[in-house]
Amino acid sequence: MRKTLSSFLGLRTLKTVIAVVLAAMLMKYVFHQSMFFACIGAVVAVEKTVSSSLRAAVIRNIGTLIGGLVGIGIASFTGNILIISLGLIPIIYIHNAANKRESIVPAAIVYFAVAYLNTMENAWVYGLSRIFGTFVGTVVGLAVNFLIFRPPLESDPAETQSENLAIMEIS
Repeated sequence: MRKTLSSFLGLRTLKTVIAVVLAAMLMKYVFHQSMFFACIGAVVAVEKTVSSSLRAAVIRNIGTLIGGLVGIGIASFTGNILIISLGLIPIIYIHNAANKRESIVPAAIVYFAVAYLNTMENAWVYGLSRIFGTFVGTVVGLAVNFLIFRPPLESDPAETQSENLAIMEIS
C-alpha cells in the first residue's frame, strides 16, 4: 500500500504548517514585525473541529489582550516585583467576572512576559506587538483550518464520549 505525505503526517499537521508559514510571512513581509507570536497563534487555532478551533482562538486572544493590556498598564510605571505580582489580581478578577476562566493562564503568561522581559520604556511596544501578533496568527490559523479540507463543525458525539472516558481513565 502506497502512503501519501498527507496520510503519513496527517491533514491537521499539514494545515498547521501552512498556517504557520502564512502567518510568519504576513508578519515579516507585510507588517514588518516579529513572527514569533503569530506562529504560536496559528498553531493554537488549528484544531480538529471548527468549534474547537474558534474556542481555542477566542481563549488565546482574550487572555493575550487582557494580560497584555494589564501588563502594559503596570509595567510601564514600575519594575517593583511586589506591585507586578499583585497585577495578577485584576487579571484573575476580570476573567472570573467575564466567566472566561480558561483564559487566565494565557493572560498570566502574557502579563509576566510584558512585565518581566521588558523595561518600563518598551513594555507597551512589546505588549501591543504580542497582542497584534497573536491576533494575526489565530485569524490565519482559523482561515487555513476553515478553507483547506474543512474539519467537521463539532465532534461526533460518540467520539467525544470515548475521549471523555479515556480522560477519566487516565485521571
